[in-house]
Amino acid sequence: MFDEMDELVPDFDQRIRSAREAADMSQEDLADQLNEKASLIRKLEHGDHLPSDDVQTKLERALDITLTESSGADEDADWEGGSAVGEYTLGDVVERKDS
Repeated sequence: MFDEMDELVPDFDQRIRSAREAADMSQEDLADQLNEKASLIRKLEHGDHLPSDDVQTKLERALDITLTESSGADEDADWEGGSAVGEYTLGDVVERKDS
């Protein structure tokens, strides 16, 4: 369930500010467009506040940006190790405590 959730990117605050400035909008202009308070935009751009899912969606649409990165299955693809024949067993990844 949680493996396929998207995570907020670490630089979400910079992405929001850069996209807003590139669109030549003030924080107040963006807040008006999103029907949110300018103080929320300030807090987001300073990294003091995480956007709710609703606000995140509005920001992504209004500024044409992505604030999430996919997690889960992609991370598993980078894992290498284990069996020489390309198949893994439980013994390849588990270490027994009684040994």
